[in-house]
Amino acid sequence: MIIAIHHRSGSFSDRWIQYCREHQIPYITVNCFESDILHTLREEGATHLMWHVTHENYQEIAVCNYVMNAAEKMGIETFPNFHTRWHFDDKVAQKYLFESLQIPVSKSYVFYDKNAGKEFLKKAHLPVVCKLKRGAGSTNVKLITSVKEGNKYIDLLFGKGILSTGQPFSHLNKKYKIARQIHDPYELVLKVISYYKKNQTERSLSLPEKGYVYFQEFLPGNEFDTRIIVIGDMAFSIRRFNNKDDFRASGSGKIDYSAEKIDLEMVKIAFECTEQLKLQTAAYDFVYDQQRKPKIIEVCFGFSMKAYDACEGYWRRDLSFVKGAFNPQYFMMETFLECERIYV
Repeated sequence: MIIAIHHRSGSFSDRWIQYCREHQIPYITVNCFESDILHTLREEGATHLMWHVTHENYQEIAVCNYVMNAAEKMGIETFPNFHTRWHFDDKVAQKYLFESLQIPVSKSYVFYDKNAGKEFLKKAHLPVVCKLKRGAGSTNVKLITSVKEGNKYIDLLFGKGILSTGQPFSHLNKKYKIARQIHDPYELVLKVISYYKKNQTERSLSLPEKGYVYFQEFLPGNEFDTRIIVIGDMAFSIRRFNNKDDFRASGSGKIDYSAEKIDLEMVKIAFECTEQLKLQTAAYDFVYDQQRKPKIIEVCFGFSMKAYDACEGYWRRDLSFVKGAFNPQYFMMETFLECERIYV
């Protein structure tokens, strides 16, 4: 067994590599952007390939399926595997995925014709949420409160389109919170410059989203959402509270780690959905409908690595709770490689 890991500093790969070193598992680091990556995998005798793809990089999303699909044809086990990755950072794909198995989700609608989208708005119960396929942390999510506003949005999507990568100075509240954690002025300036350059590069490479419009029903009365992450036989969770005068919680940075406040029905649904969808790992965003029933908004295989280190523990599949610190990326490795479990 040889694990090939696409290494990107700050990603899951940091801990995957650490796990391999600690448990003396043979591994190599690879660059999946290299033209001869398949030759490298073959020559090195790789049996497994792992890549923590980020939604923040257009090229990673574009290239990932090419490499991973080809690797699977070579008999290499992949993480994320096909079931886990094909709908990654694509809310429209997730709409069809959820509907195929009648999973409890917030109702969503997609139109590939401009007039059909406008006809929907005339009859829709406003407000409705509109989203682009791509984006995380509430990026590209807005509330449509009038037909006029919605028609303008539709015209844009069936015209020049909208870049999924936001402007460098959007979501300033979130960026300000991050900046406050950097106390060295010189380091702060360097990070701002680096972020700006990265953002401009991403915007120059990204193609505008166009030719479709995606709406999701608005479920009022939710002051927070609940993120449930499932990895194999474990699940852990946080609650994320909305910013003031905002219906969005993702990306707010207002996190509650209290395990006792998590709705276990959501944990149960998350386990069931992960099994139904055959996902290696899944991070679900839940809210409540007006009958106080949990509804999934979207799913993603990736998540912010360090943000969950403060979780109080995790649930087993039987919903019993194991209190204490744990390493989600280690559990990914054990589930993927079918190794002996550290967590019992």
